[in-house]
Amino acid sequence: MELTIKSAAEDMLAGLQLDEASVLVKRREDKEGSDFEAYLVEIKTTDAPLLIGKHGDNLEAFQHILRLVASKKAEELNRRITLVVDVDGYRKKKEEEAIELAKRRAEQVRTSGNPVKLPPMSGFMRRLVHLELVKPEWDDLTTESTGNFGYRAVVIKKK
Repeated sequence: MELTIKSAAEDMLAGLQLDEASVLVKRREDKEGSDFEAYLVEIKTTDAPLLIGKHGDNLEAFQHILRLVASKKAEELNRRITLVVDVDGYRKKKEEEAIELAKRRAEQVRTSGNPVKLPPMSGFMRRLVHLELVKPEWDDLTTESTGNFGYRAVVIKKK
């Protein structure tokens, strides 16, 4: 499956005329009970800002299309996959920033006792925040997603 994903990503990059790009596909460890195969697609390119786009919009679109193409191929093999695309470490950096922001705001909630709403973020990023703040060291806090499509945010509050 790695070769199929890599080939599809390279074809898409060539179509975008980003031929100075390298693609590495890694299978990620399965979560217990998951029937999906998870993959990380790392792209290195001199045109990273173009591929990432404003606020990562192009990256999200690229990932969505690649996921559709790869899922179609996986279906033919009776497999189910999910994947995450990172360009020059952009997504990893954004994930780390979101978690750090959540930790700072969680401490603020502990100090003030008042709920704090984080900025709107993607479902993937909200999930990371929720997963971080259910760890035992945050057992006095709770999180919930609020807002409408495209503007959903995490609210952190005391239990």
